[in-house]
Amino acid sequence: MADSSATLPDDLIINILTRLPAKALCKFRCVSTLWLDLISHPYFIRLHHTRFRSNPNLLLVRSSPHDSMDASNENITLRVACSQMNSYPYHEFAVTIKESTVHMLPSRWDLVFFAGENGFYVCNPSIQEFLKLPHCSTCTSGEVNAGLGFDCVTKEYVLVHLFDRSLDTYEYDIGIELLRLSECRIGGGDSGGWKVVEGKNCPYQIRGWGVFVGNSFYWMIWDEFEQPGEEAIVRFDLDTEEFGVVAAPKGCFDTEEVWFLVELRGFLCLVDSTTRPLTIDIWMMKDCEKPGEWVREYTIDLNGFSNEISKSIVPLEYRDGEILIDSNQQSLEAYNVENKSFRRMSNRIEGNWTWLRLYTDSFFSLGSR
Repeated sequence: MADSSATLPDDLIINILTRLPAKALCKFRCVSTLWLDLISHPYFIRLHHTRFRSNPNLLLVRSSPHDSMDASNENITLRVACSQMNSYPYHEFAVTIKESTVHMLPSRWDLVFFAGENGFYVCNPSIQEFLKLPHCSTCTSGEVNAGLGFDCVTKEYVLVHLFDRSLDTYEYDIGIELLRLSECRIGGGDSGGWKVVEGKNCPYQIRGWGVFVGNSFYWMIWDEFEQPGEEAIVRFDLDTEEFGVVAAPKGCFDTEEVWFLVELRGFLCLVDSTTRPLTIDIWMMKDCEKPGEWVREYTIDLNGFSNEISKSIVPLEYRDGEILIDSNQQSLEAYNVENKSFRRMSNRIEGNWTWLRLYTDSFFSLGSR
């Protein structure tokens, strides 16, 4: 192998290898010390990440009881399938965790995160690493409210957890804690775990997962006892560690309808798929310094979809003039914003999948091996 590889220029070898999945490259490190040094070099890893970030993979996850015949079973098996667009999965694996129910946080980066009643979990599907995160604060309501972001400056994942400390059913005392995760390092400071933000309480009950934009997290407000007025969104600024509120688009927001938040093109977006039949309106807040100033950026006609599926469509990412859309975990669609047409990006989604995500193939290590 050493003799044959020596006849090829280094640039050509790098060009070939950086196009291969991280799982295969981890095995190729064993070929020789030369390949070990090459594949482990920071330049190689950066180039590999850049290539796969521009061509995301598809991640399919199914959640099911570990023993479907045992009604009292409290273990859940997560079956994970990774594939390139429009192809069959190139590798699959499964993990079992001690949870009666589990949720998957929205994400499109290297790592994926899960939340259950017993805590949070992180996984790098590329190299099949799975890890339970440090114990978080207990929420008296039993609900899991969180948000996930990636800080491009510090190269850290930031996981925020909102937890109710109140013992009164009709009152709430919602605290917030943060967990930062970088490669081979979880937590910050000396504790290596969650940091509770002292003296800061979330002013509202919230619903949905937090969306990270401009170093702030945003959640939709939900309060079963008192519907909010113009305030529709809670904001938590990571720099100042302060909460604030953001008003919804004037004259069109209905607190009774199920609107939700996403990030597209680096902006916070409010998605309405219920007000008008078979239509999605995407409102965009283009200036985080002027919260509450919204523009209806996109209106998507869903006449080609059933009414049931149209209410389960979730925009995932904006890329090259198209909005990539999860169509009820059944297909991945690309909506061209210029000619207002759809094209199906993946025809290989078969089976009952619980979640569909985009992710970037990478070597990001959790330090569990």
